[in-house]
Amino acid sequence: MTRPRPTERTETYHRYLDAAEQAFIRYGYEGASIRRISTDAGAPLGTLHHYWGNKEALFRDVCERRFAPIQAEQLRRLRKAGSTESVVRALVEPPMLAEASSPAQQQAVRLLYGRILTEPSEVVKQLVKDMFLENTTLFLALLRERCPDLDEEAFYWRCTCALGAFIFAQSFGDRVAFALDKSLQGTDWHRVVEEIVRFIVQGLRV
Repeated sequence: MTRPRPTERTETYHRYLDAAEQAFIRYGYEGASIRRISTDAGAPLGTLHHYWGNKEALFRDVCERRFAPIQAEQLRRLRKAGSTESVVRALVEPPMLAEASSPAQQQAVRLLYGRILTEPSEVVKQLVKDMFLENTTLFLALLRERCPDLDEEAFYWRCTCALGAFIFAQSFGDRVAFALDKSLQGTDWHRVVEEIVRFIVQGLRV
C-alpha cells in the first residue's frame, strides 16, 4: 500500500504519532501495543496500516520527527568544531536543549532519546545505528584526533563512560534525585549542559 503524501496527513496522523511517542517512552518498543496507541490517539487500529503499515515504520517516524532536526544541528556543529569542548558540546547541547520553549516537549525529547539509546530491542538497535551512525562516527573521530596519547582501550572506555554520563544525566537523572530526595522541578538545563560538558572533557584529559 502506498503511504499517503505529506499533504494528505491529517490531525489523526499527528495524534497517532503523539500517542505512539508516549507509549514508546513508557513501555518501550516491545511493550507498546498498537491497540493501546490507537486507544490513546482516539483512532481506529486501521490508522496504523493506512499511514505506516507496521509498528516498526511508526516507530521510525516517531523518532525521525524528534531527532532529525537534532541530528542536523549536531552534524553542523561537529563539522566546524575546534576544541575538545566544542566537539563534546556539539553532541550534548542540541538534544538537551531541544524544544526549550516548551518544558513538556523538552522532557519528551529527553525521555525518548534515553529510551531508544538503552532499548534492548533489535529493531530499535538497528534504528539507532541507522540514525546516529554518521554523527557518532564523526564525533568519535574528532575526539580521537584530540586524544592522541590514549591507547585504543583507554579511549574506548573513556568514550563509553562519557556517552553513558550524557545519556543517564539526560534521561534517568530523576533516579538519582529520587535516592537523594531531590526535586528536579525547575532544573536549569543550560547549567546541566555545562556540568556534563565539563565532566566529559575533564574525564578525557585525565
